[in-house]
Amino acid sequence: MGEKRKVEILENYDYFHEPEGNNSSVAKIELDFCGLEHCLSRHRYGPHRRQNYVIHVVIEGKGTLDYSGDCYRIGKDQMFALLPGDETTYCADKEDPWYYCWIGFHGESAERIVKSIGFSSKTPVLSVKDVPEMERIVKKMLATKEMGLDGQLKRNAGLLEMLSYMITERAESAEMSGTMSVVSYAEYAARYINNHFSEKIKIQELARRIGISRSYLVKLMKQETGMSPQEYLIETRMRRASDLLIMSRDPIRNIALDCGYEDALAFSKVFKARFGSNPSEYRKIHGSGNDSK
Repeated sequence: MGEKRKVEILENYDYFHEPEGNNSSVAKIELDFCGLEHCLSRHRYGPHRRQNYVIHVVIEGKGTLDYSGDCYRIGKDQMFALLPGDETTYCADKEDPWYYCWIGFHGESAERIVKSIGFSSKTPVLSVKDVPEMERIVKKMLATKEMGLDGQLKRNAGLLEMLSYMITERAESAEMSGTMSVVSYAEYAARYINNHFSEKIKIQELARRIGISRSYLVKLMKQETGMSPQEYLIETRMRRASDLLIMSRDPIRNIALDCGYEDALAFSKVFKARFGSNPSEYRKIHGSGNDSK
């Protein structure tokens, strides 16, 4: 009875494994502060140079942002970023002062994340669609009053969720308009491979799908992941194969198909080149049925 239950668990599961080279330390980002404010008429902040990253999302009303000498009029459904070292001043409108929420953060991954959203010193203002969702997340963060590790983790989770929404929105808008950033090209390719690695993927077709040349995609992927698209595809497939060999009892033929290989011998050859042993040997050594574990 116990053995049967063990088999059922192994054969009925869902999982996610972050591909090697794709986990660029997003955890290395920390919330400094967050807030909501219905600003008074002509409420002003600055001039000021910050040491961290701050993003405001305008929920209602309008105002102006002076960013290193450039002036921007900002209203509902827009967001603006204040980047470290840049001099900024922002002021609420006299007649229709803005109501906004904001997050402030720092960390090793902060610059990369902000660039992925689309912000830069030359582009500090962007549009945003799901403003109510942004407001909800900040309210949830503010409602978390615990000052211990549990509260810190909950608020940081809110920060990551909010940044994730921003990146997803910008990626979808860029894909629809055909104007992705350099980082977005590579991230789109990696995401596509992660979701379709079990299918027949041709790098030339993937590049055409994105709208750039194959050679340019190879260059961008190497910059962002340290691997070419083909290497990234193989690595993703091999990590999946490794997990299946360890966690399931599926026939190797089925695992090969699940990883995008119709030829089990070709699959075994690639697997051995990656891990130093063929799938059968690897399963004997690392599989969940191994008594030494």
